[in-house]
Amino acid sequence: MRIAGKKPSGRSANREGPGRRWFFTTVALTAMSWANPELTIQRTEAEVGPNGENGGFTARFIDVNGVRTRYYDEGSGDPMVLVHGSGFSGTASANTWSLNIAGMAEHFHVYAPDKLASGMTGNPESDDDLNIRGEVQHMVDFVKALGLEKIHLVGQSRGGGLAFQFTVTHPELVRTLVIVDSATASPPAGDDRPNRRRRLFTGCAPLPEGFKCQQSALYYDPSPVSEDFVNAAAFMKDQPKARETERRNTDALRQRNRVITSEMNHDAYHRILTEGILQMPVLLYWAQNDPSVLPMQAYSFFNIIAETNPNVRLVFTNRGGHFHYREQPEEFVHNVTSFVNYWSAKGY
Repeated sequence: MRIAGKKPSGRSANREGPGRRWFFTTVALTAMSWANPELTIQRTEAEVGPNGENGGFTARFIDVNGVRTRYYDEGSGDPMVLVHGSGFSGTASANTWSLNIAGMAEHFHVYAPDKLASGMTGNPESDDDLNIRGEVQHMVDFVKALGLEKIHLVGQSRGGGLAFQFTVTHPELVRTLVIVDSATASPPAGDDRPNRRRRLFTGCAPLPEGFKCQQSALYYDPSPVSEDFVNAAAFMKDQPKARETERRNTDALRQRNRVITSEMNHDAYHRILTEGILQMPVLLYWAQNDPSVLPMQAYSFFNIIAETNPNVRLVFTNRGGHFHYREQPEEFVHNVTSFVNYWSAKGY
């Protein structure tokens, strides 16, 4: 059951971009098709949209406190914001949701932005914002710039950490929260994550050149690492903005981000346990076979939230990796939609 809602009044403010879908046609091919009726013009899987799109969607742009922010906008109904993982790189973008947006848009008004300094979204003015705190504030400002009041928030991996901190700091903006395979949000466990990933990426070039190899290593079934997906990432990482991001995001800033993330998580866990601040329905959606985020991290995270929130649920999927929502897109859409609609019907 879909709980309908009004579209936000600010939906058309400060936007740019062409129609809902993009297709490529060249004058040369058009002329050839007229000369040869048997020649049909089709968009190949390897094609990339003019703003780094893939999956056949058209991106829009909005100014968020001076940061030009790219996002996908599909569907109607209650607003749902999808937050991608990784970050501070042209290769990290909302394109990761390209296999889920259409399915989600059958039930919700879906917004999928590129995070701060990621994909085609601009860089912050100050390096002081090249960390998770800056990412969270940018996402809060994005939601407010669109005129959205209460959202269903879904975040994966580092985007799950952003979604977690967004909800802790602004619970009044979130109706339901879904966190997907996030080592950023969950407590550390077992071998440390950098070492796990270092072993997984043995033989892969560093980012951005090693994007396809590193992505594939995190999948159980790497077939969704398609040519169009990789080509779009390559297009975005070659943009001047992305090259500037890479230059500015030094080892010292990355280490500072890790410290800030750890401190924010410690404070969030304490507030959950002592103040019960996370009271909306929460779904932790994990893959049993994720090679980079251990199942025990999901259990630890669940136990923290469950101490004060009776409406938290933990779901594991089998034979899926870190990006199981791309490996099992229909099941992912079904499970998230069912969770959100169930709690929406109860008044959340």
